[in-house]
Amino acid sequence: MLRFRATAVVAAAALLMAGCATGPGLAKTHSPRRTVQAGADASSTDPSTKPSAQPNKPVDPAFAAERMRLVNPCALIDKDVLQTVGTPSRYTSSNYTRCSNYMKDKAGKTLNISVDVGYTLTSTDLKNANKQLAGLKSSEQKLTSSCFVTAVTQENPGQALRIQVSTGSGNEAVADTCEPSRKVLEGAVRKAKGNPQKYTPLKGSPVEVDPCAIVDRATLAPVVGASPRSLAFGLHQCSWSGQGASMELEFKTARIPKDGKFDRDSAEVDLGGVKGYQVLKDGPFPTCELVVVRTKDSSDAGEIAEFQVGASKEKTTDRCQAAQAFAKAVLPALPSA
Repeated sequence: MLRFRATAVVAAAALLMAGCATGPGLAKTHSPRRTVQAGADASSTDPSTKPSAQPNKPVDPAFAAERMRLVNPCALIDKDVLQTVGTPSRYTSSNYTRCSNYMKDKAGKTLNISVDVGYTLTSTDLKNANKQLAGLKSSEQKLTSSCFVTAVTQENPGQALRIQVSTGSGNEAVADTCEPSRKVLEGAVRKAKGNPQKYTPLKGSPVEVDPCAIVDRATLAPVVGASPRSLAFGLHQCSWSGQGASMELEFKTARIPKDGKFDRDSAEVDLGGVKGYQVLKDGPFPTCELVVVRTKDSSDAGEIAEFQVGASKEKTTDRCQAAQAFAKAVLPALPSA
């Protein structure tokens, strides 16, 4: 079984899983953080289209969010899957739900492969999923040197298993990056439906928690009103918006700074016996970011809960005070550290 360890890699955190049979390692990964546009008051990524599928119902029980939150993404692209398209190298994981392998194809050409679990789909993405792969609705996006292939695992909100394959240039380039993408995604779907390796959460880990379900309306109302619009991104991030303001909760891996300051301007605050580190970010939509450490090991790798409260400039809301109230309401409901 796996245990959590995390080390910073570029702007994201890299997750090490000790004891993994596939031997994950560290390498640079590039996975842009998907977040709500400041001040957005949208309940979906395409509000013009209302989803008809039953909310939070996966297309197969194997893809239920509560199950997939614990699945080690590296296990979905295990060596037996990657060997169908080339020679695997080291694994690296930049967050709970992403794993990559920077490898070679069977001809020795560059073949960089990444899998995303619970990848957020817009309604447009769902409309474009007009293919079939491994028994699931699927779509492909071919770019110059890469290919993204998704298999829809849930329609409302839209989620998918996504494989990205990119290649090199010149003699290092693979002619068709979509062909290995399909093969690897077929293998990943098969693994997900089976008994993939899972995380063993450390005490206090929030990895199993649904961020959208843990926050009640009474906590949200003072900032975003009694009927805010909610938006989930992936399996570990949720936001709410309304009345020119927004709130966001995300659980993620991170390298924990020795002084606890995740930003050089961070200030330590007392959240009722729990330390938090907050910073107010100015701009068109000033936002207070408040970080609370949930787990930490001897190498300063760990997991955090990040609370954000933002509001338009004309709002007189004390954003950091609101962020502290947000955290104080949620922290007691998280697993005990």
